[in-house]
Amino acid sequence: MHAQFETIHPFIDGNGRTGRALIHTVLRRADALRNTLIPISTVFAGDTDSYIAGLTGYRADPPELDEWVIGFAQAAEHAAGNALRLSEDIAALDVQVREDLVRSRRDRGLSPVVPRRDAVVLRILETLASDPVLTAESASTRLDVSPAGAHRALTELAEAGILGRAKEKGRLVCWTADRHLALVALTERSNRGGDDDTKDRKPRLGPAPPDLSKFGTAPSGHTVRRDGMGL
Repeated sequence: MHAQFETIHPFIDGNGRTGRALIHTVLRRADALRNTLIPISTVFAGDTDSYIAGLTGYRADPPELDEWVIGFAQAAEHAAGNALRLSEDIAALDVQVREDLVRSRRDRGLSPVVPRRDAVVLRILETLASDPVLTAESASTRLDVSPAGAHRALTELAEAGILGRAKEKGRLVCWTADRHLALVALTERSNRGGDDDTKDRKPRLGPAPPDLSKFGTAPSGHTVRRDGMGL
């Protein structure tokens, strides 16, 4: 369906975005995906020559259907594998940042050392994978707590080294879960890098390589082996 839509090219603008959205719609309706999306488009973006060649072959007479289907399946497999590894790395990171919080509270003499299960600071930790950029207002609204309570929890997480502070002209703009964002960046770079190691072949466009050294420890998953400290 993606190739058919891109061949028709019905709109003046937005055909690429719509065609990529169709990929996930078809996979969802086919029950191939249920609770997630796989970033196939970043794999295509990493090798646009092959992608365009595949579409061109699909439009040929006779159409090169086998080549297109095989190439598309390989892109989907690559993206799905990286998405799975990203999920595993984030799960491990979630455990690590909770340990970092407990360690920070112990070092600062706070009681209880392990926050209560309903504590705002723990509730924010649980949302970092889905909300890696926060403000006191957004955390307050999402968790249904006071802005002051959200601000205290975000400040504590920043002091524990779990969140970064983004500022503009000296003014605090938001808090960022930099380690979570770094994992996403590494995964996108790996998708765009195709079969090449990204330390040998820089991906086309995409995010810059994150500085993993400032995080103390690097993730252990496939994304780091493909896009690790040697960049």
